[in-house]
Amino acid sequence: MTTTTKSNAFAMIGLLLVTPTFYFILISVLKYVFGVPYLFDSAGPILEQYGISEGLGWNINLLILFGPVLALLMNLTSILNVHFENSKDNFDCRLTIYKKTWNLAVVFFSALVLGTLFLYALGENCNC
Repeated sequence: MTTTTKSNAFAMIGLLLVTPTFYFILISVLKYVFGVPYLFDSAGPILEQYGISEGLGWNINLLILFGPVLALLMNLTSILNVHFENSKDNFDCRLTIYKKTWNLAVVFFSALVLGTLFLYALGENCNC
C-alpha cells in the first residue's frame, strides 16, 4: 500500500470515527439550544438501543468519546513528521507538517469536535 493510499484510508476511517460524535452534538444542539427536537427524538430509540443512556462501557458512548481522539491521532501520524537530532553541543528538533488536504481536514474537524466536547464538559461541571 502506498503512502497516499494509506493516508486517504486514514482520512476516511477518521471521518467515520468523528461522524457519530458530530451527529450527536448536532442533534443535541438543535434540540436543547434551538428547540428543534425532530432529529434527536427520531434518533433517541436507536441511541438508547446502542447504550447511550448507560454508563461508559462497550457501547456507543465509547465511540462518541474516543472516536474523535483516535481519528485525530491516526491522521496526525499521516501529516506530522518529527525529527530529533542530538549532538554534543545542541539538541535539534524539526517538525514537518505535510499538505495532505483530507488528513488536515479530519484533524481540524476532530479537534473542533473534541473542543466542543471539552467546552461542554467544562460548562456542565463548573461550579462557578
